[in-house]
Amino acid sequence: MSKSKNVLVIGGSGFLGQAVCNQLAQAGYKITVPTRRYDKAKHLLTLPTCHIVEANIHDRATLGRLVTGQDIVVNLLGVLHSKPGKPYGQSFRVNHVEFPKVLCTAMSKHGVKRIVHISALGVGVQNPAPSMYLRSKTDGEAIVKDSGLAWTILRPSVVFGREDNFLNTFASLAKIAPFIPLAGAEARFQPVSVSDVAKAVMVCVEDHGKETVHNTYDLTGPEVFTLKELVQIAGRAVGKNPAVFGIPEFAAKAQAFLMELAPGEPLMSRDNVDSMKIDNIRTSGRLFPLAGYESLSIVAPEYLRAKHLPSDLDEFRTRAHRRD
Repeated sequence: MSKSKNVLVIGGSGFLGQAVCNQLAQAGYKITVPTRRYDKAKHLLTLPTCHIVEANIHDRATLGRLVTGQDIVVNLLGVLHSKPGKPYGQSFRVNHVEFPKVLCTAMSKHGVKRIVHISALGVGVQNPAPSMYLRSKTDGEAIVKDSGLAWTILRPSVVFGREDNFLNTFASLAKIAPFIPLAGAEARFQPVSVSDVAKAVMVCVEDHGKETVHNTYDLTGPEVFTLKELVQIAGRAVGKNPAVFGIPEFAAKAQAFLMELAPGEPLMSRDNVDSMKIDNIRTSGRLFPLAGYESLSIVAPEYLRAKHLPSDLDEFRTRAHRRD
């Protein structure tokens, strides 16, 4: 495939999107990243082949213009929580179901055939799925599969990396909290690194033999952890060892509801609690064929320590009563 190909990356300004765009740019692809607010994507300006467009992707006419002239679409759009002020669960339907439907229609109309769609591990494990998040991801997959496009669907487990909102949040909590009551403490996860997910997307984009077309793949790391173990790993990485204990479902739902009411992105929602009723691990799904997957137990402590522990220079400045 020629590196002059045009790639539209939906959700390209986010944590995973940045990693995907970085790899695409290094390979010479021309990237378009739509964003509702330009300043939210400014960190991508250092990528020489990346074009940032301020646009509302949920507007049909706008999406049609964005799709026109593209060779490949990578859809990374996803939300983990229902948006405050909206009917509970509406955000999942809008982003995971309604948007893929409009996107696939626009692609068909404008002759764009290739789509790489990011779904979620856990889809198809239980029917019906226990959470609105998983049910909406299931419905979104069905739309993509029935679109008539040349699709590939990737189902990552929880994604970790230097800028994640997962382990970094637990590390921050561990620094200030002597104990952490935890919903879903025994739920199992098989985390995958952001760089491995980006690599898988790149393989799909550069799929010369079309081997990945019309296939669904799991993306999981080599290790399985309980949520409690992940919190403990994050704590140890920053030199803390808080007491972590599980709480029953009724308390977990109450805790999550209070978190939803707090300003900003909640650490946990009631729907997250429901999602953890099934383990987020690979079962019978087909693992994406990468040469090797990064280990969380090796990679994560390094970036957590680097981000959350003061450097020697910071310590010297503190002793000298300096802040500059």
